Amino acid sequence: MSVANRGSTLERIEQAHLAARGRLRGGAAWDRRRRVALDRLLARGLPDRRDENWKYLDWAEIDRRNFGLSDRSRAPGELLAGALSGLAPANTVVLIDGRFADDLSAIGGDSGLTAESLAAVIERDPESLSRALRVPGDDADDRFALLAEAFVDDGIVIRVPDGATPSGPLYVVHIDTGREASHARVLVEAGSASRLQLIEHFISSSEAASLSNVACEVTLAEGASVEHLRLFQQGENSVHVETIQAGQARDSLYRQQLFMLGGRILRSNICVRLEGPGAACELHGLFMVDVSRLADLYTVIEHVAPHTRSNELVRGVATGRGRGSFNGRIVVGAGASKADSRQSSRNLILSPLAEINARPQLEILTDDVKCSHGATTGSLDTNQLFYLLSRGIDPETARGLLTFAFCEDVVARVALPELRRHIEELVVGRLPDRDVIKEFV
Repeated sequence: MSVANRGSTLERIEQAHLAARGRLRGGAAWDRRRRVALDRLLARGLPDRRDENWKYLDWAEIDRRNFGLSDRSRAPGELLAGALSGLAPANTVVLIDGRFADDLSAIGGDSGLTAESLAAVIERDPESLSRALRVPGDDADDRFALLAEAFVDDGIVIRVPDGATPSGPLYVVHIDTGREASHARVLVEAGSASRLQLIEHFISSSEAASLSNVACEVTLAEGASVEHLRLFQQGENSVHVETIQAGQARDSLYRQQLFMLGGRILRSNICVRLEGPGAACELHGLFMVDVSRLADLYTVIEHVAPHTRSNELVRGVATGRGRGSFNGRIVVGAGASKADSRQSSRNLILSPLAEINARPQLEILTDDVKCSHGATTGSLDTNQLFYLLSRGIDPETARGLLTFAFCEDVVARVALPELRRHIEELVVGRLPDRDVIKEFV
């Protein structure tokens, strides 16, 4: 984004906020909170190429997007059918352009799990929600969270009581109709010794050309476990930016599986803080970019307490003119002795014009830790390719099978068989040699 465009973009954001202000709920207190966030954003501006962690994004494309808040709308029937077919468990929530769709959502069972419209919680208990939702910071990596804060009106509040274990996953579908921008907030609170399987599925129509912006907070109490799978399957014109903050208490486990398999531009900011002794997190990610798609993954894992563990595994595949980037930072604080942290980024480039940038970072501020990190970017292994060719497999099939096996390193870790199979089909559909390997996978 050029310096000249920065001013015009901020002016458009301010005008969009002025137009939406009368429709935003929560009363005077929430109006003030939104205004504070907007003023801070206008003073500091959105990040751009001069910000190290944002330099690979296509800012000209983002600047063309509408930042205004959409009116309430309904999702096209084919989007709903595609989202819910074969994947929806008993507990399902649908968000359309960031707004909770009551008529399409159903929460059942007796585990105590609740998933409510954030707008409803704002109207019922605005002060409590204001305390629960964090206030975004001033640094560049939190600017889009400030944007979501300035427009916050709806989203979802998920709470799991102490000791509760829902019988099945909670399936949350985010549908972008592409009419205007959406700025949703997601709050997840897992009580002590509770268990939650959360699936977030992001889809949009092929015509959708607006900005989707999500700010999510996940809080895990002592001994809680959250398995958080996130699947991006948007149309070819979609732009999505998100900010995820997770805080973990003693002996908690946060496992996120991220599949960036759609959209024109996907930018994910993930920050996990291991704040209690014995806390552990696992971040597994796969991005696939082709044509002129762009996927940009930025992660920060902070080891604050002793005896904490983290394991980060990211795989990237780029073909056509696709561009991908992984920027992963591990920080082991002064009080995090006995920490164990591992990070691995491996990437495949399958065409001359494709590009992947990997930047692993490790910052250790104490002794007596076990940490490792590494990154590789290259083409298919010639020895493996030769082995398959020597067994009579044609070159196209051999390349396709090797690329699928590379992706399967992440996909195979999905626990639910029907969801794993769905993701495998999406992965095959993204491969250059998809037509020749369908019968093998």
